[in-house]
Amino acid sequence: MKQLQKYRIQIAALSETCMYDCGVKLINDFTWIFSGLPSVNKTRNAHGVAICLDKAAAKVWKDSGSEWEAVSERIVKIRLKCLFVNLTIISIYSPVNPTNNQMNDASQQFYNDLQDVISRIPTGDMYIIMGDFNARVEGKKQQQQNLCNSIGPYTVDITNENGEKLIDLCTINSIIVTNTFFKHKLAHQTSWMHPGNKQWHMIDYTLVNKKFRSSVEDCRMYRKAAGAIGTDHHLMRIKIKLHFKSRRKLVQKKVVYDPIKMKNDNALKQFQKDLIPTLSDATDETISIDEKYDRFVEHMKTNAEKTFKIDKNKIRKRKEWLTDEILEIVEKKATAFVNWQNHRGTKLEIEYANKYKRLRKLAKTKIDKRQTEYWDEICEEIESSIKLNDPANAFNIIRRLSGKMKRVENMAIKDKHGKLILNSTDQLERWREFFDELLNVSSSVDLQLIDQIKIQSIEKKEEERQNAQPTIPEVRKALNQMKSRKAPGYDGITADLLKAGGEPVIKWLHEMFSDVWKQEKMVEEWNLAVLIKLFKKGDKQLCDNYRVVCLTFSQSTSPQPPPGFGPPPSHCSPLSNCNLVCPYFFRFSKDRCEICQCRSSPCINETAILPNVECDHTQNGPKCPSSHDCVVSRGRPPRPPSTGTLPATRPPPPPPTARGVCCIHVDFAALGLPPPPQHQ
Repeated sequence: MKQLQKYRIQIAALSETCMYDCGVKLINDFTWIFSGLPSVNKTRNAHGVAICLDKAAAKVWKDSGSEWEAVSERIVKIRLKCLFVNLTIISIYSPVNPTNNQMNDASQQFYNDLQDVISRIPTGDMYIIMGDFNARVEGKKQQQQNLCNSIGPYTVDITNENGEKLIDLCTINSIIVTNTFFKHKLAHQTSWMHPGNKQWHMIDYTLVNKKFRSSVEDCRMYRKAAGAIGTDHHLMRIKIKLHFKSRRKLVQKKVVYDPIKMKNDNALKQFQKDLIPTLSDATDETISIDEKYDRFVEHMKTNAEKTFKIDKNKIRKRKEWLTDEILEIVEKKATAFVNWQNHRGTKLEIEYANKYKRLRKLAKTKIDKRQTEYWDEICEEIESSIKLNDPANAFNIIRRLSGKMKRVENMAIKDKHGKLILNSTDQLERWREFFDELLNVSSSVDLQLIDQIKIQSIEKKEEERQNAQPTIPEVRKALNQMKSRKAPGYDGITADLLKAGGEPVIKWLHEMFSDVWKQEKMVEEWNLAVLIKLFKKGDKQLCDNYRVVCLTFSQSTSPQPPPGFGPPPSHCSPLSNCNLVCPYFFRFSKDRCEICQCRSSPCINETAILPNVECDHTQNGPKCPSSHDCVVSRGRPPRPPSTGTLPATRPPPPPPTARGVCCIHVDFAALGLPPPPQHQ
């Protein structure tokens, strides 16, 4: 027991224990599962096997249901149900190498029993077979026979009869002999010395199914433990660390265009020229708006990749301290070296050799000088950031230089109850649940209050202007107002690419916007959005510590009109709700179409109070600046009516804050997930 504790062994397979019967015992905090001959047939022959578990392993085994099986006096098996992979441990003691028919039958019976045990092991389990096989194997002979590489190259013996049976067992069941795959000193490979010829041999092995061969980190013998116990076999210790196969990530190919080419006049003219023949699809009235949009995206990507494609040589990253001057000197040095090699044995050899050495020295001097300047600049930038109380920038520089930027995309997260989620499908479901609760906020609207709000009327000319079909100048103006260098939506079309298209793109967009206006039907893909999670601070495994950025389609974005209050456009129905709350707790709700427009609070700027509007003002809140008597909602202490306007010395009230309901459509079908039960 002391040797197991000394070498930190959690699971030990013991052979030749000479323990009779079978059962489970607790000896000095170690749990023994043993199997041997019946006690009625006592003999002096070697027999008996056992599996010894420490406290941690015994707890896992008991939590797994204490599953074990004593197959015979030479085979005992246990099974551990772990978190990810179940382990089956088999301890064996093989008969000695047969020299007559009787011994051959015993050896064959042992391997038949072992094969039956392996056949009953579940296919998903990792099984480890340890013990004294009394077999000798040779790796070179097996490699010459082109077998399934069950034996490694590091062997010390010639294969005997038991060794052939062991190789057959490994070949049939896709098992490897781990001892033979790790290179160690001869003293750390052999486990037993023959008492006659005093030669050391390798007859103790650890077998693992080939599926988990990468989980075995090391396997070697320890000689000192055998001397303390008094056995003629050395202690064999194997290190196992489970390595799981990484999931292949289906990442869409990111299209990146050269920003320098997108500013080149010749490239822009060529791109616009290539788009002109595609305008026939824009005016085709036989296709739907969705199909027209798909063609537009296809034409844009095809021509942009042909015109603005980044050269492969420019994609290659180089060191930050590297300059064009140094690259030029290095190129000259390489040319001088080639010239020197080409003029070997000629009169010009010394001249070219001196030129190469001179350029080599110059390149080294320039590189050393530039590296020193670069690190001085970096240190000054870090020091300046710390002095300006900007530690975030300083740590960003340090992380960028060290390269230790841990990605949060593939990090495990926790569910609502704090349990760690490692499965990718469950993680996606957790993010869907989090976004659903975050974005789909329930709201209630009092229809009676809405009916009491007066709708301002607008002039007929203004109403006609608002209801008029979009024009090409309006599309051109909206496109020029879009910000450049912004992330694209799901279609990959950026605002920079739309601007580079010029008049052909403007005509394309005008045709699509006109179809949307006439048919009163939005492009289906414009209702989709890409949700990007950005880590804020705290525990990275908690979803609440992330903020969400929504990437929409560039074609579907438009600037919102200034806040005001007016009738909804005649071509649409109410789609969204907006609750505006002023600092003095005046509140009301109003349904609008597509864009929410709310009247400012009547408590501010002495606007006339609306009739029968509730006010949640409390005595502890800021003093109401209104000189009008408001109706106070139930359950609130009434506010005494104000007697006048605000004094001139009082600072102006803070601006109102709007609390709206953001309606975002999430395509759960595209994510391969079922929609939520009550998705809004």
